[in-house]
Amino acid sequence: MNSGKQFFTALEALRGVAAIMVIFRHTEGALGPISPNISYLAVDLFFLLSGVVLANSYERRLITGEISPAGFLLQRIIRLYPLYLLSLPIGLVSYAIQIGLDYSALAGLVLKGILFIPSTSLGSLFPFNAPSWSLFFELWAGVLFSILLIRLSLRSLLAIALAAAGMALYGALLEGNLDIGFQPSYFIFGFSRVLFSFLLGICLYRLYEVRKPNTVNNGNIIGLLLCGCLILIVNIPAATFFGFPYFDLFICLVVFPAIVWIAMRTTQTGFVELMFRSLGRLSYPIYILHGPIFSLLQTLRQKGYDLPASPAAGMVVVIAIFIVAGIAAVRFDEPVRKKLKMMLSSNPTSTAPATGSAGSA
Repeated sequence: MNSGKQFFTALEALRGVAAIMVIFRHTEGALGPISPNISYLAVDLFFLLSGVVLANSYERRLITGEISPAGFLLQRIIRLYPLYLLSLPIGLVSYAIQIGLDYSALAGLVLKGILFIPSTSLGSLFPFNAPSWSLFFELWAGVLFSILLIRLSLRSLLAIALAAAGMALYGALLEGNLDIGFQPSYFIFGFSRVLFSFLLGICLYRLYEVRKPNTVNNGNIIGLLLCGCLILIVNIPAATFFGFPYFDLFICLVVFPAIVWIAMRTTQTGFVELMFRSLGRLSYPIYILHGPIFSLLQTLRQKGYDLPASPAAGMVVVIAIFIVAGIAAVRFDEPVRKKLKMMLSSNPTSTAPATGSAGSA
């Protein structure tokens, strides 16, 4: 294994495209009626990419003791929390408008939100920022990775991944598809859903390290084609395979790993490289901020505020989210994370390169 300096530019683009697909899934009618599709599988791609990226950046460091599990967790908190905390006031306003100013209930939810504790008794695990459910499970997978998974063989990881996939399939058979884990009633299946994709990501990285495959030619073209394939896949109508979740599992176990494996073998240059890096840079801000914003707009409409809900107005909101995400990344998230890392630089167990995770990472 290397020291974690490999940078897979095409994976940044895949993460960015997946985040954009999630945005369109959660527009709450702002773009008009949109037929449901299987873009919920973008979350599974996030988990897969996280496995690759975290194994690349931290596995050797954890094994050699260069960074401790506690230091690793601290790095992940620094990576994820600033923008997550920034999103909470928006979600708080939206939720307060919905249920009224029940100060004791809101105070309890604020505390749980700050501590990142899921609310299994409500309609959403994280009522102030519904999409952040995936971050909870990703953090859980990261803790397991730093303590146990780094010590397991490739064969053991694959065996656990298949077992977790089987458990996720059971939940998907109950629900009709793999869009599970974010509902309190399916909370337990969130662990299996993140685990099988995350483990496959670690396996892909280990295979890459062992085989050291040659870089394919025409990396720009192939990278763009892979992004196009991802867009086509997640736009398959959800009704097509509803009740047959084996298709979802096939996408997550075969198609997504194949796309990621090919992407890992490409390098991009020029404008395409710049675009791919920008997509990766914006992926997490887009993902973590879009939910509360759309939720607030939808809540205001339900309360009688005359807000436009046409496709044109919806696109304005989407573009505005892109702009807000960019500003938040450059002016808030990156400076805050840099300052936190400087404050902790005297602690050798907490120093490690800042890397993104899928959706998060």
